[in-house]
Amino acid sequence: MHRHAAITAVIAVWMMTVGTRAESFTLTNAAQVRALSSAEAAKKLPVRLRGVVVDISEPRYRALILADNTASIYISSWNTIFANSRPKDVLEIEGVTSAGEFAPCVHINKVIEQNTSGGKIPPARPASYQELITGAMDAQFVEVKGVVREVVPAPKDSTIWKILLAANGGVISVRLPLPQDETLAVDSEVTVQAVCFYQFNNRRQALSPILQVPHDRPVKLDRPAPENPFNGPVQPLASLLQFSSEIPFGHRVHVRGVVTLAQPDYQLWIRDATSGLRIQSRHKGNLKPGDEVDVLGFPAYGASSPVLEDAICQKRGVQTPPVPTAVTNLDDAFNHQDDLVSMEAKLTDLRAVTDGWLLTLEHETTSFKAVLKHSQPPGWQPGSLVRIAGICDVTFDSARPVLGIWHPQSFQLLMRSSEDLTVLRSPSWWTAQHIVMLLSMFMAALIIAGVIAAILARRRLNEQAHNRALAEAEFAAILAERNRLAREIHDTLAQGFTATLLQLQLVRVHAQNGNDAMNPYLEKAEQMIRSGLKEARNSIWQMQPQVLETGDLTGALKNILKQLSEGIVAETHFETTGSERRLPPIIETNILRLGQEAISNAIKHAKAKNVRVLLEFGDEQFRLTVKDDGCGFDPASPPPSEGGFGIVGMQGRAKDMKGDLKIVSAPGKGTEVSLIIPVAQNFNSTRTG
Repeated sequence: MHRHAAITAVIAVWMMTVGTRAESFTLTNAAQVRALSSAEAAKKLPVRLRGVVVDISEPRYRALILADNTASIYISSWNTIFANSRPKDVLEIEGVTSAGEFAPCVHINKVIEQNTSGGKIPPARPASYQELITGAMDAQFVEVKGVVREVVPAPKDSTIWKILLAANGGVISVRLPLPQDETLAVDSEVTVQAVCFYQFNNRRQALSPILQVPHDRPVKLDRPAPENPFNGPVQPLASLLQFSSEIPFGHRVHVRGVVTLAQPDYQLWIRDATSGLRIQSRHKGNLKPGDEVDVLGFPAYGASSPVLEDAICQKRGVQTPPVPTAVTNLDDAFNHQDDLVSMEAKLTDLRAVTDGWLLTLEHETTSFKAVLKHSQPPGWQPGSLVRIAGICDVTFDSARPVLGIWHPQSFQLLMRSSEDLTVLRSPSWWTAQHIVMLLSMFMAALIIAGVIAAILARRRLNEQAHNRALAEAEFAAILAERNRLAREIHDTLAQGFTATLLQLQLVRVHAQNGNDAMNPYLEKAEQMIRSGLKEARNSIWQMQPQVLETGDLTGALKNILKQLSEGIVAETHFETTGSERRLPPIIETNILRLGQEAISNAIKHAKAKNVRVLLEFGDEQFRLTVKDDGCGFDPASPPPSEGGFGIVGMQGRAKDMKGDLKIVSAPGKGTEVSLIIPVAQNFNSTRTG
């Protein structure tokens, strides 16, 4: 160690002295090359080395490990220049530095001298596991002592077999050339002299050391493995990793127990009279709960209790499947790590995970988990009271104490199958989930009912609008037909009577000149024609809607207000004052049409929410008032009328009745239509219903 440090210091001083002129100097030993950074080594600095071949490396015949009195270094070539080289050959080479894939190395241009008389390989340097994992031992010839953990035979078409060596607290992979040494069995103690290489990533970072044993360097067997390890003493499970000055650390131990759980990934749990234990086994047999087994394995630190690694199992027989240890107080579960236990609890949650199911349970006020792998739960319901069994897996707080006992924080159960859970009492139907479901159904029913009500309301509004349209069309058709009949009577019968009367008057004038005896008959005919003409005019004048023939003016206006406003206007008000009586038909007809127009305007055009209709039967005058709270308009520029009606038509009807029509309105202020008819001029022909 001191010699190596001194060499490194000299190299560092040399590099500082040379500085940027280092490219003009030739590196002459392995330690100088190893002292370069990857960037410096990539500059292809000239190298001339003389040393002894430690081992042939990969790629075969194009690489080797060369050692001088300072260190060893990886040497490579583009061709098979090393085809005739063997370990212990002395070589002198010329080449240039290379950054390599992991550590600086040398790429040679030529071999200056090769002496096969047999050189002396420098002694292997003892190295600990901690030194090896740093990555600083690349291409160095090292010596490591340890215990064989596993023997891996050579794969087909390979010349290399392996052992896994437990050394100084770590496990190292060791590659050896065939033939395989049968004395190197599991649990034997050995000394290995080998060249250290590394597995590394693309960022030139070491991942794990790999030792390559040279072809002429056999592994030294320090202590052979027991011939029949299963004949050794059986150790109680609870005694693993307890203090003992007689058991050397690193060797296998022999334990015996009954299988409580076996998983397909070669992990199993056993129990003896003292404790439970988790085992990482290479046994590929079909072990089941109840099988009694002997186990050989290497003790290792688990999360909270020892575990056996790289274990092998030997089945002894079959016993009754183990009965879980009943736990009534959850604090007692912490004393049963890796053992089969059972307890009563309430199942509060059940959800699928990647490779099985995760259960959440509660005992009194404490919650814990249970894991069921590769199985389907048979209809378990949250809220059930259950008895659950499984392997107790204790978990701890992440912060370990500096010294003393590390107290557990929680645990989970590893279930063997769905039969490890028995439902003692099913949950009440009135669970939170069912209540939420009922509330959801109730809300859905309310929403559906609301939608149906909205559809029916819209349908009713459409029907009302349709009925109003039909009523308006009926009123318009009746009025048009009556007007047509009035025109027909006026144009035919009334005009005929008038022409006949004119002719009779002419006859009478001529008759007076010659024959006075015809005068009485002519006067009688003239009187009859005048009477018929008067009746025709009265028929035209008294043409009225059918609603006034079957009812009175008050009922007709009230019905119109109802039909036009239903489903549209929030509030309507119809009122009469005074002594109701029938008016002349033509007066009632005009009042009805004028009132219908005013009501229709308030609902259709003004978009009123409140409409008020008032009929006042006074002694001297009649008043009709239609008032709304709609959008209003400017009376000076009224909106255009439709179908020949509107304000102009209303004013014409008022003029025909010798009445006074007043319209009071303003934008946004609503509208009031008021019709006043003098009694003296229009009510002389009143009639009772």
